[in-house]
Amino acid sequence: MNKKIFILEYQPDDKGCPYSFAEDSVPTEWEWDNQYPRPHDLNITKAYSTKIIDRDIKFIDFDFYGLDSKYVSNRFIELCKDCDVNFRSIPLDLVLHNRTRPEKSYFIFLPGDHLAILDETKSIVDPEIVVETGKPMTRRFFPEVPIYKKIEKFITKDILLPNLFQCVELGSLVCTDKFREQAIAQNIRGVKFTLLDENYIYDPWGNW
Repeated sequence: MNKKIFILEYQPDDKGCPYSFAEDSVPTEWEWDNQYPRPHDLNITKAYSTKIIDRDIKFIDFDFYGLDSKYVSNRFIELCKDCDVNFRSIPLDLVLHNRTRPEKSYFIFLPGDHLAILDETKSIVDPEIVVETGKPMTRRFFPEVPIYKKIEKFITKDILLPNLFQCVELGSLVCTDKFREQAIAQNIRGVKFTLLDENYIYDPWGNW
């Protein structure tokens, strides 16, 4: 049986982890698709920077930030190295509106492992259906994995999992208990861990 696994989610506060911020990024578009599963194959040639233009944000101290895309600190990168995580990091020159820089260094985080872990035969799922064909809608880079509009019972496959990876079905980073424990021990800021077990309900449209 698999050990406990957790979804990584951004946890804002008023102590350096803002709920959100407006930013002015250069270049305005990345050289890669954020869902591309093989980041080490990417030919990335540009330098990336972003300026936080919210004047009320005077202090940044998060180690993990973002929804689909992730900004992480050098402390998060070191944690990943300690846990043998497969990833690629793109240096990010992050600047506050007053042209000062945080004490931490920041990166754009690209997970190197993308895994489909849902055991559909044991789970309770509701896939998105293509009207014209009546077949489940699938993902661009993972055509064998359905897109789900709701998962009421999430049972994982009994497979060996890396300490941190991108879960294809959820589109979220998922980690082992080992990674979570080390993150908590090192006071990694801006992240909360939600247990992914049979009681977890995936319902991305539930609040709309």
